[in-house]
Amino acid sequence: MKNNKPKNDSIICDQCGIPYAKGGVKKNVEGKRLHFCCYGCSFTHSIVGEEGESGAASLFLLRLGFSAFLSMNVMLFSWVFYADQWHGWGIEPEAIPYVGMFLFVISTPVILLVGYPFLRNGLKELLSRHLSMDSLIALGSLAAYGYSTYEIFTGGDDLYFDTATMIIVLVTFGRYLEATAKVKSTTAIRQLLDLVPDEVRVVAAGSERILPAGNVTVGSTIRVLPGEYIPLDGIIEKGETSVNEAILTGESVPHSKSTGDEVFAGSVNIDGAIHIRTTTECEETVHARIVRLMEEAQRTRSPLQKMVDKIAAFFIPIVILIAVFTFAGWSMITSFDVALMYALAVLVVACPCALGIGSPIAAAVSIGRSAASGVLVKSAGAMERIGKTRIAVFDKTGTLTSGNFAVVFVKATEDRRLFITTIGSLQRESLHPLSMSIVEYANRESKKWFDTRNVVAVPGRGIKGEVKMNGEWKEVLVGNNVFLKQNGYSMSTAPSTQDNASDATIVFAGWDKKVKGMVGLRDVVHDSAQPTIKSLRTMNIKTILLSGDRKVIANKVGSELGVDESYGELLPQDKIDFIRSLREHTKGVVMIGDGINDAPSLAAADTGITLASATDIAKENADITILGPHLDKIPWLISLSKKTRRIISWNLVWAFGYNSIAVLFAAFGYLQPIVAAFIMIISSLLVIGNSMRLKAMKI
Repeated sequence: MKNNKPKNDSIICDQCGIPYAKGGVKKNVEGKRLHFCCYGCSFTHSIVGEEGESGAASLFLLRLGFSAFLSMNVMLFSWVFYADQWHGWGIEPEAIPYVGMFLFVISTPVILLVGYPFLRNGLKELLSRHLSMDSLIALGSLAAYGYSTYEIFTGGDDLYFDTATMIIVLVTFGRYLEATAKVKSTTAIRQLLDLVPDEVRVVAAGSERILPAGNVTVGSTIRVLPGEYIPLDGIIEKGETSVNEAILTGESVPHSKSTGDEVFAGSVNIDGAIHIRTTTECEETVHARIVRLMEEAQRTRSPLQKMVDKIAAFFIPIVILIAVFTFAGWSMITSFDVALMYALAVLVVACPCALGIGSPIAAAVSIGRSAASGVLVKSAGAMERIGKTRIAVFDKTGTLTSGNFAVVFVKATEDRRLFITTIGSLQRESLHPLSMSIVEYANRESKKWFDTRNVVAVPGRGIKGEVKMNGEWKEVLVGNNVFLKQNGYSMSTAPSTQDNASDATIVFAGWDKKVKGMVGLRDVVHDSAQPTIKSLRTMNIKTILLSGDRKVIANKVGSELGVDESYGELLPQDKIDFIRSLREHTKGVVMIGDGINDAPSLAAADTGITLASATDIAKENADITILGPHLDKIPWLISLSKKTRRIISWNLVWAFGYNSIAVLFAAFGYLQPIVAAFIMIISSLLVIGNSMRLKAMKI
């Protein structure tokens, strides 16, 4: 957990994760500064040495053990005051006040130390009038403890220290269950963290030495042996091997890798020793970014969670009023202490623990399962929204198609080799799939490059720049016909297209204000594209294809895949307008794209999905990233989201129903506070167990 400072100048406790204003600071064995909100958190860390969710679970376990030991003694000695049990214990009447004082002494640490977080938060909430379950716990335990303390010092014998301490014990047990459930829900994160080696073999000047992974700089050469995990992203400089990237992409089939191929941290080197030139530092690897995304996603709150928070804020004041009326009503017909117990039962049984964990635990489990399957979901809200998909809008190039274009023809008005070398030299400055295919073709045909300068890419149109041809700098344009026309080129000078090229993507190029030739390319459709479209249509989700390519090509690809509607010759702004128009009439619009020109559309949609091969700006604007070209993960994710929503809905219905009915039973005197606390724990266990079903549920 990062030691960051929120805007309210509070610090995050490295043990329990609670914001606080002041606390202790110490360093761990690595020299990292750690902050703790109280001595209990510092003491816990000293014993278990864990942080984050695991540290919180350990903290609650220690508090639970301490409070349970004292509470059992409190309950044992409280029998002295029940039905004059002191006779059977052989206790003289004169000693009874001392037994009561002993109960006060051993109860106080439970209330003040173990119950401190609840009391502190409850007091803050009461002062700010933003109440939560901690407010109910604080009121219930303090009322029982305060009344018993008053009885001790005024000579009374109506003591309820056992009730006060057991409320704290049972609620702490509930928090421990919640914390352990969160630990289990972050299994995928912990698995990812365990994959990357802490030490790396660095090769330099003919020798090899072992260094911490965090000390390796970009451009270093490292050696990875067969069977080892790759520690850093990089390019293979020497050797051949097979690499299993299942933990990153969800694909179990190993990929052959050789010199020049890219490899990623967290993947497994299977059968060959390789030398890798690192391209990122330890904290910036694909693996590290995945871990950060997952952690951020599990910290976010979905719309359902926010709705629950609002309902809880409205529900708790009502519960307090019911407890007040319960006390007042029973006071008229029975003794003060009985009325107090019934009021306490209302406060305890109404504690909305199940309501508070019903949504976040289910969301965390589904996000973790998605990551283990090669799908990164940025937030709980995105996980919730994707299940409401009604329309899926696809970009064509690089999304439905592989982006690996094949040049099918080249036509030039003059020297063909000069034409190929010129456009290839300019296209080397672009990462567009069409550009890379042309460069690859030019490299095979010409094996020669010209110098370039002032190169500018125009999204959705093409690229222009200056190329040094025969010692003279000339402005060259490469792009679609609209791009050249806008720059004053007459298409009448272009060579005629071939009859069999109607479904090919045509790229025009020219200089000296004349079209000098054209290149025809065809794209290859992804293997998973057609099954994905078919699955979406089976789910009654409308599919639309948007492309900047020619209409005839967009229609052909759309027809081949079975897409409902296809649109071509669209600029980035046209795509945005199209998405916005859809959202005006339909909720649940999802955009799937991978290019720079898709980034605005990804942001404009209800949910944006991109692939691991996408540009960085597309990934930044997308809500979900699929690792690898696995479009079939989209219907799978939609199904997972729907099941998650059903689980959450069941959790919330149960929690609301349980709280409503239990409050009525408590108000009419059918529940004791301790029994109410047990029922509250059972309710939380049911919600946790129901949420954990998502880990093994068949999708």
